[in-house]
Amino acid sequence: MPRDFLAQTFLVAAFVLMAAAPGAQAQKGDEESRRRPPLPSGPPAIILYSETGLRGTSVELTGDQVKLAAVAFNDKARSVEVKGGVWLLCDDTNLRGRCEYVDRTLSNLGEIGLSGAVSSAQVTAYDKGPRSYDIALFANTDFRGPFLGFDEGEASLSQLRFNDTAGSVLVNRGDWLLCESNDYRGACEFIDDSVSDLGVFGLNDAVSSFRRYDVRREGPWRRPVVDPVYPPPVSGGADGIEGEQTVFFPAPTYRGTRISNRDGAATRFCQDQGLSEAVYKGSGPVLSDVLCR
Repeated sequence: MPRDFLAQTFLVAAFVLMAAAPGAQAQKGDEESRRRPPLPSGPPAIILYSETGLRGTSVELTGDQVKLAAVAFNDKARSVEVKGGVWLLCDDTNLRGRCEYVDRTLSNLGEIGLSGAVSSAQVTAYDKGPRSYDIALFANTDFRGPFLGFDEGEASLSQLRFNDTAGSVLVNRGDWLLCESNDYRGACEFIDDSVSDLGVFGLNDAVSSFRRYDVRREGPWRRPVVDPVYPPPVSGGADGIEGEQTVFFPAPTYRGTRISNRDGAATRFCQDQGLSEAVYKGSGPVLSDVLCR
């Protein structure tokens, strides 16, 4: 085959790839745009509709309405058109009960669990609602109270006056590490879904920094094993039941508190009692039925 023909074929193929590249980039941009449509930019206004799909009877609000019964629209809204502002919609009067922030048009309020259940509304000072960010931290449990939204991590929440404040976290996209100290140090927890009460991780009012976690690059998250602190060794196995070759501790405690059953905790406990190792321990979140030798 002539070299000129091969060269022409290569050039044509390269041209096709180069021509296709902008289209691929545009398609990616279109997908991003569909995922996050632009926010309405008008003055605060929201229209509540009695049917899904922005149909049925409607009422327009341009300010707070803490009792929708006053405009004959209590528990009627099933879709909303947001013309401007970020709105807080609640299923009880006076902005009580379950509430959700809305910054975009929703053709079905069932998507946020408020179809036919809106009793009060308030326009807020936020630029975007929490669902428009990749992650949002709320001051209170159950996604209530003031919030801060982010699309990237934050090494120190102190500068945002939100240190040791978060009580719940809304995760919209990505995997994250929440840490108790600045610069992603101290005890950290991996989360890939929303958490209504950070107390389940011992992080309620205790988050100081957070960052994205790349599972593909960093591998599956494994919580670091932290060596527990025990009292000084006591010869003979304090509070233990001595046998001929072993000492049995039915419910080890430290200063009256049960000890976390982490990896290696039983053996470390036995060694701190002046013994060699643990040969048995019961299952469960705390150490129990530990047999040392």
